[in-house]
Amino acid sequence: MHIIYGVDDNFIPLLSVSISSVLHTMQGETLHFHILSMGCKKENEEKLRHFIEGEGQKISFYELEEKLQELKKRIPGLNTGSFSPATLLRLFIPGVLPKNVTKALYLDADTVVLQSLTPLYATALSENALGMAAEPSIYKSHCRFLGLSEKEPYFNAGMILWNLSYFREQGLEEQCLRYYQLKKGRLPFNDQDILNIVCKGKIKPLPQRYNFFSNYYYFRYKALCENAPWYEKLEKKKGFKRAKAHPVMVHFAGASRPYVRGSGNPYGRAFRYYAENSPFTVEEVKGKELFMLLYRGMNVLSFFFPKLRERIGEAYYRSLCKKMKI
Repeated sequence: MHIIYGVDDNFIPLLSVSISSVLHTMQGETLHFHILSMGCKKENEEKLRHFIEGEGQKISFYELEEKLQELKKRIPGLNTGSFSPATLLRLFIPGVLPKNVTKALYLDADTVVLQSLTPLYATALSENALGMAAEPSIYKSHCRFLGLSEKEPYFNAGMILWNLSYFREQGLEEQCLRYYQLKKGRLPFNDQDILNIVCKGKIKPLPQRYNFFSNYYYFRYKALCENAPWYEKLEKKKGFKRAKAHPVMVHFAGASRPYVRGSGNPYGRAFRYYAENSPFTVEEVKGKELFMLLYRGMNVLSFFFPKLRERIGEAYYRSLCKKMKI
């Protein structure tokens, strides 16, 4: 099984937690980790190598700082906003991985895996370029910005099952870069937006349990379907409830991250368990206790008043676009 991550040096501690969870849940499987890096320190790479090879698994590193610099020259004004430029590393996966790797699973570093990934990896993609789970909480304004209709789904790139042979045959990597160039390197959610548009109609929807946002714990299924009318076709209520109670992978996207003091993340216990069994120390973020208290209050209120969260989200989206000058 080929598993890919893309990080800069700041994300190495989180990466080690995610890898720790994969090693624990995938015991007995043959794993090959592919780390796309942007300026990662050699000592940190060697520490990771020692950790993974000590478990009898393989790891390969790909330094892509130069490729990112080339992309910035190709697209003057490229701006990833509040996201690290390392997010763009996903775009280079088909061209960087060895050609004999025809299928691979990408995971964000801010994830923990709680159950076996084998059923996910075995999913047949056929003529689809990617397999991804939906993001039904996506802002309506953003879908309009991308030109998506109310019936067209939007997917999250925190977990991607890649049909690399198809992606290469269709020349989709270059199509992605051309689309980004057309948009002058300014998209609110960067490569995630690119993949949603360039691969539209060629993305196999995967169950939400394979990429469950930790803050979806506070969302009602009905509210998500109202926000994204297409969601009911992709994920039934029973599946969503199963994902909330027994996620295969938890994605700590958003402000309520388990290493922030006072976050009260409902899946924080799992994160801390794997953090204790990883070779790096994830430093606790302090000084945000009041913000976390307010954020948790918003989560609780939005469970009962989903339109409140929608308005807050749309306001955040407008501010994000303004900062990026979109």
